[in-house]
Amino acid sequence: MENANDTQQNKVRDYAIDEYVPLDARYYGGKEMMSTWICANANPTTWYMGTIMGALGLSGVIIASLIGNPIVYIILALVGFMGYKIASTNMGLCRVPFGIKGSKLPSVLNALQFVGWCGVNTYIAATALSTIITSFTGGDIYSAGNIIISVLLILFVSTATAVYGAKYISKAQMIAVVCLVVLSVWISYKVFTLVSFADLWNWSLADNPKNTTWSLTMGGGLDIVLANGFAWVMCIADYTRYTTSKRAATVWPMLGAAFGMLWFLIVGAAGAIAVAVMNNGLFDPYSADLAYITGTLGMGMVANILIVISTVAVNMINIYSGGFSTANIIEKLPAKISMISVGVLAALIGFSPLILGSFLDTFQVFLIFLGAFFPACIAIMLVDYYLMRKQNYDITKFNDKTGPYWYGNGINIMAIISWFIGAGSYFFAPNISFVSNTIGSVFFSFLVTCIVYYLLGRGAANKSAASTQNVSV
Repeated sequence: MENANDTQQNKVRDYAIDEYVPLDARYYGGKEMMSTWICANANPTTWYMGTIMGALGLSGVIIASLIGNPIVYIILALVGFMGYKIASTNMGLCRVPFGIKGSKLPSVLNALQFVGWCGVNTYIAATALSTIITSFTGGDIYSAGNIIISVLLILFVSTATAVYGAKYISKAQMIAVVCLVVLSVWISYKVFTLVSFADLWNWSLADNPKNTTWSLTMGGGLDIVLANGFAWVMCIADYTRYTTSKRAATVWPMLGAAFGMLWFLIVGAAGAIAVAVMNNGLFDPYSADLAYITGTLGMGMVANILIVISTVAVNMINIYSGGFSTANIIEKLPAKISMISVGVLAALIGFSPLILGSFLDTFQVFLIFLGAFFPACIAIMLVDYYLMRKQNYDITKFNDKTGPYWYGNGINIMAIISWFIGAGSYFFAPNISFVSNTIGSVFFSFLVTCIVYYLLGRGAANKSAASTQNVSV
């Protein structure tokens, strides 16, 4: 029996990009996936997005969420199934449409987004941790010294936890979900004891003439929802390759992520609108950091502690997946060293608002980066797997320079061209009034890329597919 247990322990580990994960080495069930993906979106960053989207009014935030969430998280489920069936990471799956060498480009950008998310998450939570620190030491919450110390502490804990692997992350996420439930219920209670539901629902940006410095269209709100969602799609296979069933790889992460996003967007918007109502209708997203909002609502230190805990939990996902993206770029670099590198670089991003002066402006630039590049990349992955190759990938060829995914020079140039055309369409979309007022630039670029890659990429896909064998689970 001991030998059997030892064998099982050896199988349950982190697998390389081109290693198939056997079923008896998979440990993510539906409960773990649901909690992981609720926590991925029910976090301070989504809360902050909700404060920005509060410009649409509470009804507008709900409408944007109910439209955007089903779109992007059905796509998440489709990529999640790819991870379950092929048993590779997102960047491993990119080796098929982009080529073994070509996949390094999305890997670089993907690693940058995880570094960016960690930095963004950490700065948001750093104001909360700084509030806790200064309650004992005194001083200015927003001083550079307190923010720097807070950023370093949060990232140290996040990185140290991430390097233990996805199995331990799932357990930490379960604890974080409990903390988030407490936080959201508490925020809701405080909001509705200070402001009536009628005042929240009826508030609009036009209530105060000073609100002319900030505006947001419905298409802009959808862009926020979709840009965040597509960023998560870029790492879903990193986890579903370890899932024990198709349902655990598709239905549960889809429901968890959609619920977490809707939940905390509404929480964030309600808090920001409540503060606006208390300030005679004035809506100011530039000063809407979470420590300020919880302080205005009179929520105290416990709320700040919960903000920090939830940030550490979601940072674990970013650092873990960012490490595997880096491993696809520098194949000889151990994944755990890659994760530490992501944590160190995230600290630099976390410090950037101290230099640039405005966190909101920094965050908007980051959202543009996400919206331009990742929907187009996901579009190519889906069209290639489901339409061109009919779910026929061979993981044993993922590192074979004489195999079907080498394309002669390691790069599928048609995929790269399609990707940049799709990304370019994101920047062109705001010039089309129908797009900017309805579906937004993110979904527009996704659709454009699907069409372009299907037209340009069929020849290369058909040639490489001839020698590919399907690996079924």
